Amino acid sequence: MAIGPTIGTGLFIGAGQALAVGGPASLLLSYIVLSFLTFAMTTSVAEVSTHMPSQHGTLVTNGYLYMSSSLAFASAYLRWYTLAMFVPYEITSAMVNLGLWKPGSAVAVRLAIITIIVVGCNFLPERLFKSSERLFTTIKIGTMVTLFVLSLALGLGGVGTQPSWGFKYWKHPGAMNEYLARGLWGRVLAFFQCLLDGSIAFAFAPELIVHRAELPASLVPASLGETAMISAGIPGRVTSDVAQTAFPYILSSLAMGVMAPFNDTRLTNNGTGSGFSPYLIGLKDANIQVVPMIATIAILLSAVASGRSFLYLSSRTLCAMSELGHAPSVFSTRNRWNVPHLAVVASALFSSLAFVSVKVSSPIMNIYLLRLVTSAGFISSLVSCIIYRHFDRRLIMNGIARRHRFSFQPFGTYFGMVISTILLLGGGLWAGPKGHLIGSRGARLIISYINIGVFVLLFLVHRFQDFVPVVKVERHVDMTGGRHGDREGPKESRTQKTSPPRAKLDAIPEGSGTFELRLSQTLFAEP
Repeated sequence: MAIGPTIGTGLFIGAGQALAVGGPASLLLSYIVLSFLTFAMTTSVAEVSTHMPSQHGTLVTNGYLYMSSSLAFASAYLRWYTLAMFVPYEITSAMVNLGLWKPGSAVAVRLAIITIIVVGCNFLPERLFKSSERLFTTIKIGTMVTLFVLSLALGLGGVGTQPSWGFKYWKHPGAMNEYLARGLWGRVLAFFQCLLDGSIAFAFAPELIVHRAELPASLVPASLGETAMISAGIPGRVTSDVAQTAFPYILSSLAMGVMAPFNDTRLTNNGTGSGFSPYLIGLKDANIQVVPMIATIAILLSAVASGRSFLYLSSRTLCAMSELGHAPSVFSTRNRWNVPHLAVVASALFSSLAFVSVKVSSPIMNIYLLRLVTSAGFISSLVSCIIYRHFDRRLIMNGIARRHRFSFQPFGTYFGMVISTILLLGGGLWAGPKGHLIGSRGARLIISYINIGVFVLLFLVHRFQDFVPVVKVERHVDMTGGRHGDREGPKESRTQKTSPPRAKLDAIPEGSGTFELRLSQTLFAEP
């Protein structure tokens, strides 16, 4: 499974928020729509990557090739800090999963233990991290399959003295909830909010899927003449990986609608924020001995493992940016175990946000972090669409044939652009309910749209401030399909950083460092 290492509480707990607001039918439909969105965005990114594979990921390299350097700068840093923000989200989700909803010293101790584990594992030598990652991924996929089978058993045949549940929660309290209004309009708003809540499970999935598929081609020297042949396999791999990701997620959304009713207050901790997973609620209501405790431990391990993976992704993204000259060179420093320790430290600083739960309840902090990462995910999707449009326009202008075109494109890009824009601008719907259970309306609106302001600020800083260090690069972009960022021949010394006009930074430097982002080999290699 392409995004197996990042499966976490976005699926097990985040879906509970979506179920509570939309109901089981809205949850299922939202996962289907989000799966189509993921396929549209993945094929969009894959077309660009098939033409010129990159070992560093689309928002780190392709942005600089096809967009303005300022847009590329903003999108790359957005990707870095958003991946880092997933770490406190997973940590606070672990607190919610344990039922530690009230702030206090007990939460502080457990937060410290989990944070030390997550951060400490990222200082392990790469070989050990890779081995442990495979183990945790197996545990998480096994947990997802086991919980689905248990929900199937409860729904169809019953367990022990429990009668079969069937789809009783689809009948009472109902298949679709209402949100902010009554009747059809209320169900439409509930479905839309369900889309917003459920998107946490799909955030950054297109990039992770494509990067896993393109890395083998990006590491083959162009002199061997095999890049085109290996790149030809990218479309098939990404299509298979999208199916392997979407199908289990859709089945899980169906199962969760069977396990708990949308009006169960445990899903939202009495309306204050995140709550228990629908799976845990169903298992507890079925009075199955020991199983709820095992499920709690498994979901906790998923949260910890996902936190490790996201910190790895974030730190390696920052290290890659440093090696390419788009971040301070200090973050490319590695220790004797080949770990970019300063990049890990910088990314791990975001984990401190989890300790806000010492003063504010874990469900509230968790829901705020959820809004932050999902809105950034929509911006990332929009950036991917912009990259595709620039890429497509450049090929047409130069009369160059692309290596592969998906039948779903370019309409998939337009679909992704429209849906991502609607979801991004509609994030403030969360601020609609009255009351102060999860903060004032003003605070909810700020959280919903703050990433737009951060993105614009990053863009303006790069465009207008002279003190931003960049690498002066003079390089022609070969649109015939030659790769960018390949490290062939002897390694050159690092280019002296200067502060040229912003228009000078139009491409990635050839041979711009010794760093090799083994993202797929480490995190996404199949056992």
